[in-house]
Amino acid sequence: MKKRIVIGMIVYSLFFLVGGTYLVYTIEAARGRLDRLITLHQVEILREHYLIQIKKVQADLLLRDTQYSRQYDTMVSHIRGMGRIVGACFDCHHSGEVMARIDGLWKQTQTYENALSRVITIRANAVRMFRERERAFRIGEELTSKVGTMIAFTSSKLGERTQQALDQIERTKNLFYLLMGGIPLLSGILVIVLLRGLTKPMETLLQSTRTLKTGALGHRIDGLQDEFGELGSSINEMAGSLKEQMDRIEQTKDELAKANRDLKAAQEQMVRAETMAAIGTLSSGISHELSTPLSVILNMTQLTKQDAQAHPALLKDLEVIEYEANQAIKITRSLLGFARSTRSKTETVNVNVVLEDLFKILQFQPRGKSVSMVKNLDENLISVQAGVGQLRQVFLNIILNALQAMPEGGELTVTTRNRSDNHIQGIEVEITDT
Repeated sequence: MKKRIVIGMIVYSLFFLVGGTYLVYTIEAARGRLDRLITLHQVEILREHYLIQIKKVQADLLLRDTQYSRQYDTMVSHIRGMGRIVGACFDCHHSGEVMARIDGLWKQTQTYENALSRVITIRANAVRMFRERERAFRIGEELTSKVGTMIAFTSSKLGERTQQALDQIERTKNLFYLLMGGIPLLSGILVIVLLRGLTKPMETLLQSTRTLKTGALGHRIDGLQDEFGELGSSINEMAGSLKEQMDRIEQTKDELAKANRDLKAAQEQMVRAETMAAIGTLSSGISHELSTPLSVILNMTQLTKQDAQAHPALLKDLEVIEYEANQAIKITRSLLGFARSTRSKTETVNVNVVLEDLFKILQFQPRGKSVSMVKNLDENLISVQAGVGQLRQVFLNIILNALQAMPEGGELTVTTRNRSDNHIQGIEVEITDT
């Protein structure tokens, strides 16, 4: 912007310097022309006076020896006046050609004066006097004609020069008016250009800062130059740095949120593990307490069946009691196994057996009754080295989560299969819910 201001001021100064110089030169040239015109007009006036003097002398010559004849002193005064006018022409500076013409005019004037002197002073007969007067009159007429022609020619030239000088003065006046009108016009244009050069970038910067204020840190300032361009670049760099910091803050925030979720899940898992451990301990005690009465009930049922062979209805009821007792014993054994799993160690285990035990426990879950259990267990599933208790806990957590995700009921599918990756034998357990 500084460059534009400096260039504008230089152009502004040059405009007035050149215009002022040209105006001064034009005024000086016009003044010189006017001086020459004044001199030429003075010369023209002298010529006209000279012609008037000649005509006066010619009139004196014609009136001589008449009743209107002028006095001798008057006629002599007119003749001398004519000589003084011609002599005054030699006081001016003229070119060689003009001086030659003036010198010829001076000689012809001297001849005319000599002829007039002879007419005035001669005392001769009337014929000679008439001849001298006729000769002087013809010389006067020639001189009058010559001076008249000269005046007519110079008047025409002088008129042209006068018109040229007036035209030049008119152009100078118009130029002066143009400069006077150009000062406010050029000043206004310069002010408008400077204001536009200032206000437009400022408006762009203001609008951009308002946009950045709304949080749109991806916005960038373009199209500015000079100092405003540098300021825009600095604002763009600042916005970019702020955006990077905000992105880092958002990333850290997401990481903290994820860590918080993971921590919460781990905490829930720990709580569940502790709960499961407590349930396992309780289940162990309950299993021991229930095993004895259930065994007694089962043995008594089997003995009673031997005595009730003759009573089919009673035998059928006893078989139902025997079946339910066996189911209860299986459940207590599963609970006992579950309790032991909290303190399990690595051993050879068939995952299908672990899952079957879990299915027996889960069938008594309220949510499990509304969910259809689909078991796709591979009969040829290989055994693996693992902690039975840990496997049960992991599978139980996953299945319970799946049941909680289907409060309105659904289908839970558990699939097991053998798998080999890079010559390493293993198994794959897939648990899906709807």
